[in-house]
Amino acid sequence: MKSGRFGVVAFLAALFSLLVSMPAHAQSGNIEYSDTLSSPVLNGNSYLNLMVGLRKYFNSFTSWQLPAYRGPQDPISRLEYPWDQTFLAVRGSARYTTLEVNMEWSGTLNLLSNPKAQDSDWTDPNNTNQKTIFSEAEANPRSWMMDLSCNMPIPGFSALNGVLGYRLSQFKFTNSDGYEYSIYNEVTNTYEYSSQPLPGAAIEFSQYYKQLYGGGILKSSLDFREISSGLRLPALLLRLQADASYVIGDSHDQHLLRYAFGIIRSTGLGWHVNLTAGFNSGRFRFDLEGDIRGIQTRGEIQSIQENMYVPGLIQTIYVDGAKAWSEQKYVGISGTIVF
Repeated sequence: MKSGRFGVVAFLAALFSLLVSMPAHAQSGNIEYSDTLSSPVLNGNSYLNLMVGLRKYFNSFTSWQLPAYRGPQDPISRLEYPWDQTFLAVRGSARYTTLEVNMEWSGTLNLLSNPKAQDSDWTDPNNTNQKTIFSEAEANPRSWMMDLSCNMPIPGFSALNGVLGYRLSQFKFTNSDGYEYSIYNEVTNTYEYSSQPLPGAAIEFSQYYKQLYGGGILKSSLDFREISSGLRLPALLLRLQADASYVIGDSHDQHLLRYAFGIIRSTGLGWHVNLTAGFNSGRFRFDLEGDIRGIQTRGEIQSIQENMYVPGLIQTIYVDGAKAWSEQKYVGISGTIVF
């Protein structure tokens, strides 16, 4: 997975370099820079527009894990939520002279996911690399993201805008109708196989992320009429955004079949790359886009649960070294109306 991620980033970096060189080649007559990538400027120096689109996620997931409170296992438990959701996206934009402000919301259209939620444990302290408990269940995801941003040109770089923004996201899942497999008995400290169904809802899991980010937006266009007089297509508009963020995470895990809660408060870094290509025709624009983003955070988990050896005894412990992370990839299609 890491090699695939680095391959995508390397490809986008190369494409970014190519786009940077486009304005320099405009004199050759093949490529022409256009400042109408965001939207045509109407009424002299201002515009408003509304975008509606669909986004299909693939090879995406969100996860967390924690180390043992007393023991060498790291991790001792991990929850993984792969998902392949379809999102509806809506964005409103306003621009005055060179300043552009955007507000975007996107969220799940379907509540089912083909990949299953996974819950893994490493409970043998004498064999920390051996996974001893594993379960899969329906994920039933409900997720949304909100993005507020503004951008404006960087002096001296006609095709490059600086961007600042704030993202909020929630990933929420309910594990249901699962099945658990175990090869280790914690009470007797012996290896023995067992399995059991987990009917109904078993785990409620949610992750909230807040991201303050900054980066750049590179814009250019490819005019097909300059390449060949026989091509009557409008200019292909290109937009590449890359940004990095400071992330605050808040993850919650509630086991519904026993008294157990986990709360992870974490901080870390995020990154994001988006490539959009489309055609502009009067007051309407049609776009295709590809997007990849990642989050890595670390912090402390507050674990509240009933003692397995003393029924009725509720314990609260704090363990440092917990991790929460996420990675999303999507391809999307959208239409924009300019007012």
